Amino acid sequence: MFAGQITWYRQRLAAYRTKWQRFYQQQLEQAQKLRQKGESTYRRYERYLPPTAFAAGFIYDSLTLTRIDAWLDNVILLIYTLCAGLLLIILGRLERGQRFPAWLEQRRDWIIFGLHFLFGSLLSSYVVFYFKSAGVFTSYLFIGLLVALLLINEFFSHRLRHIRLLVAIYFFCCFAFLTFFLPVVTRVMNALMFLASGVLSLALIAGVWLAIYGKSLAGMKNDLRRLLWPPAAIFAAQILFYFLNWMPPVPLALKEGGIYRSVRRVADRYEVKYTTPAWWQVFKKDDRDFAYAPGDTIYCFAAVFAPTDLKQRIVHHWQKKNAAGDWVTRDEISYEARGGRDGGWRWFTRKRNAEPGDWRVEVRTQSGRLLGRIPFRVRQVTEPPARLTIAYL
Repeated sequence: MFAGQITWYRQRLAAYRTKWQRFYQQQLEQAQKLRQKGESTYRRYERYLPPTAFAAGFIYDSLTLTRIDAWLDNVILLIYTLCAGLLLIILGRLERGQRFPAWLEQRRDWIIFGLHFLFGSLLSSYVVFYFKSAGVFTSYLFIGLLVALLLINEFFSHRLRHIRLLVAIYFFCCFAFLTFFLPVVTRVMNALMFLASGVLSLALIAGVWLAIYGKSLAGMKNDLRRLLWPPAAIFAAQILFYFLNWMPPVPLALKEGGIYRSVRRVADRYEVKYTTPAWWQVFKKDDRDFAYAPGDTIYCFAAVFAPTDLKQRIVHHWQKKNAAGDWVTRDEISYEARGGRDGGWRWFTRKRNAEPGDWRVEVRTQSGRLLGRIPFRVRQVTEPPARLTIAYL
């Protein structure tokens, strides 16, 4: 009796085993088909993935990096900078044949990939910050260089493997970071602080080379020149860009600016008046085409962003184009801006007795750093406009 039951259980078990093996084989075949389909889809769209990932990462940075003085963002960028320096040291020592654990020596490509990932994250953040601070066309030349370096790092990283080239990129990243990080920390922004950022970046690069070569660096006079001239050349170019006003004045930014017929403070807002636009002038928000009648006053309103607790003297240069096409400063009016407000420190200056012609107001720091220009045209009329629009800023 028991022999029959045992035989029956064995047959049932064999049937379940056969059924399970058939089910497992079906699932395995389906998984292989899905894998083949996924690989086929990946190969079909492979060329679109890098630019898509790049665009997604840049859009994410643009949305999340809101303030240049946000401590969390700055700490993250500082950590990225220090980690990139550490990877450079490891890579340099590996290239010199120094011994490391086997698992690390076998992952040199991963180290280079990590370096380019960190460089891409840093450069993407700098593009966002510097773009927000750019106010004139010449500033966008520097932005263009940042974008070009970002694209080269993103799409040609397989060719950027030489240690001296990687150190040069690292120096640029350090300098671009410290240019706005030091003013945020010290609450001081001037040419001396900019130069201090460059000197500190050079010191970081010297520390990287010293960590790679050790005491033997002192006896490498010829090699030392080859190691240091790329950062020195970048430093010189940065100084040129700075004093020619081709570099955005980070961490300051001209958030808003306009020409009005009247500006006055009402509680915590500013009431501005300008000529009521025609029905087709949907984008007109101020009086860039100023109808000037005898006795009128032209107001220039500007909002300048600065980091919290940073105080900076702002100067409005009222300039008129002469017959030769040169801009001549007629008035310089200054005021002190205080940082911390998201929309920027708001203030205004005014001009009476303005002759007809092309005008502009240059918004600069006391040291001459150009934040932006507000152009407008003055035309003579006998009577001021009858209809005015009131807005609050």
